[in-house]
Amino acid sequence: MSDTKAAPSFFYYAMVDGTSAVDSVAFGKDLDARGGSTGWRNLLDLLAADPADGARLVDPSHDFLPIYKLKRAGAMAAGDPKGISVICPGGLNGEGKDAMWQDFRGGTPVAFPLTGGRRVQLLGRHAAAELSAKFIASFVVNPAIEVDGAKRHIASDATSTKGTLFRASLLYLSSHGWLGGFAKGDELQPYPAASPASAPGVTDDPRSAYVPMAAYFVIGKIDASGKGFSGPEWIILAQCSTLNNTTWAPWARVMARSSPQVRGILGYEEASPAAVASISIADSFFNNLKAKMPFYEAWKAANRGQNWAAIVHKDAMGDTLAGWANRPPLSGNALSDYLGSASRAPAQVKIDDPPPPYGVRVFHRSGSSGAEITPDVLDSYTAFLIADDEYRVVITPPAGGDITRVKVQWIHIRDTFQQFDLARLFAQIVASGSGVTVSRKDPKVVVADYAAAQTGAVEITFTATTEERLRASGLAAHHSYLWPRIHLTGKGMADVRLDMKTRGIGYYG
Repeated sequence: MSDTKAAPSFFYYAMVDGTSAVDSVAFGKDLDARGGSTGWRNLLDLLAADPADGARLVDPSHDFLPIYKLKRAGAMAAGDPKGISVICPGGLNGEGKDAMWQDFRGGTPVAFPLTGGRRVQLLGRHAAAELSAKFIASFVVNPAIEVDGAKRHIASDATSTKGTLFRASLLYLSSHGWLGGFAKGDELQPYPAASPASAPGVTDDPRSAYVPMAAYFVIGKIDASGKGFSGPEWIILAQCSTLNNTTWAPWARVMARSSPQVRGILGYEEASPAAVASISIADSFFNNLKAKMPFYEAWKAANRGQNWAAIVHKDAMGDTLAGWANRPPLSGNALSDYLGSASRAPAQVKIDDPPPPYGVRVFHRSGSSGAEITPDVLDSYTAFLIADDEYRVVITPPAGGDITRVKVQWIHIRDTFQQFDLARLFAQIVASGSGVTVSRKDPKVVVADYAAAQTGAVEITFTATTEERLRASGLAAHHSYLWPRIHLTGKGMADVRLDMKTRGIGYYG
């Protein structure tokens, strides 16, 4: 690719919003150069306007991607040709009722490898929303636009370019997030006027509600790929949970190998404020920045009482908006060069990645095939909760140790959410190992006691209940995520707990 170039008087920022876009609009209004107090320009403004709709921008390389110029109007963001440009992968405000998606590609079915072979072809707005969500995974790590004369398009997934590349140095992503370290958008709302209504041999109905399955990012996948960001030096994740301390090590590895090296990520360790509540946080954050407060301190101050979190390079702790052009170079790319902190433990710590006290692996078996659930597959069929399938939790004692008791609970979303009686989710629970007794005095927890200490691995197998019972269980089809909490007792260990937040399963109905 050609080198990134930018107009001398501007730095570039970019925004993606998979929910109500009011917080993105507030963020852009505070940062944009048109506000008169910064040298920042919206990267998406380099794209051409839609001749038929001045409040929308067009990307000829990605006909499925909604990009709007938005102004704040009450509790929702509405179109305005002079407004703030935002990519809305779920459609305007995440509702999926966009005119550009009606009769998408002439109603031709679009193939997708979705769960269990169901809805393998999508129509209209469902297809466009799935393509948009999938594309955001490229844009987030490489927010780039190519300008070649009159030709302008997003080049995040381009293999080569002929024109000039412009990249965002600051990225704002607003969406839903999960403790596993992945993010998605809203469920598309039902839309009786959507077209086409049907197609021969296709079961998908674009008039119905739809949950795009593609993730905006999975930090474990980016980490496992050996890739990094291209462009962003500061990133704000306006979403729940994705910056919890379980994910700090993979985030830091990705930040360190990015080009340029990412200086800091600001986000939330658990529940984040809703979109409307985030407006005042954006305003406070930028008031702090314009008062020359460093990014890290400005984020903390703007999020008092919230579940904020941050990962910042030790040399970027003093980074300010006013001093962006003179920010110091980063002197190290080790994990320990990055500092992690969160509202519940605000003292910064050097990030590390110690080995767990014992081994835990999680496997999903469907029929005769199976695969391990790892942090890089949380957006795939492997990590989906499917009726009648098996989920095996394999626990291995430490070297020289043994196992006398194992307790497992599947935590729903996080501890503050409703937790479930395991019988509502699983038709059968079986433990391996000699002399094992399985009990569930607490209906949310399975306990395996061993009459003889086990020196090898043991397995607890959970067989999912029927589709009908899963739908009636109370799990939200568009938001549920279950991850195993394990307590192990054995030689040298007394009820040692591991929270396997990045080894979970999502339920999509």
